[in-house]
Amino acid sequence: MNATYVLKSSAIFNGTAPNTFSGGVVINGNKIVGIFPVNMLNSYIDEKTKVIDYGNKLIMPGIIDSHIHFGQAFDFLDPTYCIDIGSATTIEGIMKMMLDFAAEYPDNPVVYGTDFNYFNLDPVVIPDARLLDTYFPDRPVLIQTWETHTYYANTKAMQLAGFTKDTPDPNNGIGKDTNGELSGVFNDTVAFALQKIVQRPASQRHNSLINFMNILNKNGITAVGDMYPCGTEKPYPLYKEMEDKLTVRINFYPELLSFTPADIVEYKRIYNSPMLQFSGLKNLIDGVISVHTAWMSEPYYNDPSTKGYPAVPPEKVREKILEAAALGVNVRIHTIGDAAVHYVLDAFEESKKKYGLLPRRNVMEHLEYVRDEDVPRFAELNVVCDMQGRHITFYVDEGEKIMGSRAKLAFRWRDILDAGTIIGTGSDYPVVSFSPARCIYAAVTRQHEDGHPKGGWFPKQRVTLAEALRTYTWGSACALNREKDLGTLDPGKFADITVLDRNLFTVPEDDILNMRPVMTMVDGKIVFQSV
Repeated sequence: MNATYVLKSSAIFNGTAPNTFSGGVVINGNKIVGIFPVNMLNSYIDEKTKVIDYGNKLIMPGIIDSHIHFGQAFDFLDPTYCIDIGSATTIEGIMKMMLDFAAEYPDNPVVYGTDFNYFNLDPVVIPDARLLDTYFPDRPVLIQTWETHTYYANTKAMQLAGFTKDTPDPNNGIGKDTNGELSGVFNDTVAFALQKIVQRPASQRHNSLINFMNILNKNGITAVGDMYPCGTEKPYPLYKEMEDKLTVRINFYPELLSFTPADIVEYKRIYNSPMLQFSGLKNLIDGVISVHTAWMSEPYYNDPSTKGYPAVPPEKVREKILEAAALGVNVRIHTIGDAAVHYVLDAFEESKKKYGLLPRRNVMEHLEYVRDEDVPRFAELNVVCDMQGRHITFYVDEGEKIMGSRAKLAFRWRDILDAGTIIGTGSDYPVVSFSPARCIYAAVTRQHEDGHPKGGWFPKQRVTLAEALRTYTWGSACALNREKDLGTLDPGKFADITVLDRNLFTVPEDDILNMRPVMTMVDGKIVFQSV
């Protein structure tokens, strides 16, 4: 057999092994033939074979971001669409950035700011409607927080979205002041409803989609798990329309709570190619720890008045999990607090008793706080834990303040792996950057990028470099239920490959942050190559 490509290196990571191999990856068309020692490569090479010698650069399976809000956020890197306010350290700085943006784009229907993080502000100020109206009395303004679970709106934005003080609020997400008037603060599922006022029609999103895929390829990313929510206009027809232009494999997950059996039939009929697949259903059941909306079994240390709460009716989530299981459809559930984790595991256990283990794995997302008794249950129920390394960094300084001594139960990567569970990973973009370097570094060190705290935050939960890379390759392929054709460099799998500019196995941990892809291949085609 003559190869299309032979990629040589002294450092080849196959996706699962604890170390690297020396030799070459042989590719024929869009499939991997295998990894072979140097003395066997010539038998695959002829005058048409492209041979690239990467020296000691790391060749690895394509990086899979198995949790990204792709459909919701691929516009975010379009500078005409929104302004990233995450770098601001004062509310005045934020308002200046947004006023400048508003002046530059006077025809935008909404002045939209993203990545707001009150942890960065000194003093902390919440941009509620009263404050926003002071700066923007005449134009709708919407601010999205870094974790995407809270939005702040001025009066014009609330009117545009159709919110009034009498709008039903079954999940307790609409903020009100002491007089019962709208405060402009919206949490969790009700906050997602505000996306409709900033959602652009599909006809205006083509260039943003291509630009975003190019940027992901530049970061070594070859496939994504596209998580609901995705705004009011589903992007899936747009993906289908542009299927022959896709340079990232899209595996998408519509909303669990609203699906019908007819939806499943249509999704499976239309979206079933190697580049674009309906991959299951997704929903959240709780919020986030930072604003006390994650559903915990005990009160928060810094606010004993609350344990958080379900963001949607838990019984409805359970019913839809069982309904999906009856149809053989896997689900992915956002579970951050320990009460949320326990409830969903119980639902999966009930599903197993009724229907047996599904041929496709269910997945639980984030798992930021897990009690001891639930750690072994993931493996027992064949559940993948999809956890995001960089989320750890948000609690290095704040975790004990929020959770007290129970913070030791947060982000239990080591315990979960040691219990035999598969961990997949990703960025959760736009919550954090989709940079794999930053996510891998956080999982390996449990430190901020400036190196604190020394030794890592609860360092017993650190993972090795090989384990972190495995979560981004084979583990994420398992989360997408695509481990048969993605995630390793095994023979017969699709030729999705990332080459990094250094061998991560031989550099200091802090050098992980400096890694850069030099080549990205998807389906046997080079989609990014540095000069």
